[in-house]
Amino acid sequence: MTKVAAIRNSEHETTCVKCGETLIAPEWSEYVSEGLVLNLWSCSKCGQRFETEAHIPVVATSKADSELLEDFFPSLLVA
Repeated sequence: MTKVAAIRNSEHETTCVKCGETLIAPEWSEYVSEGLVLNLWSCSKCGQRFETEAHIPVVATSKADSELLEDFFPSLLVA
């Protein structure tokens, strides 16, 4: 079986605080209040569990379609 390295292009990755493994999604999330979300992470490599806070602006401004494409699908933009 051939192994191919994954290409990660996100500046918002979460890594395990113990072993540095890249984590894809939290095990659990809780909406605490307007503007605050708590995420519980569990590393499948070493078993470490930890919590992070996500602070969301209370007044969010909408982005133009081109800005959203750039943020989430940069390879689709034509130079």
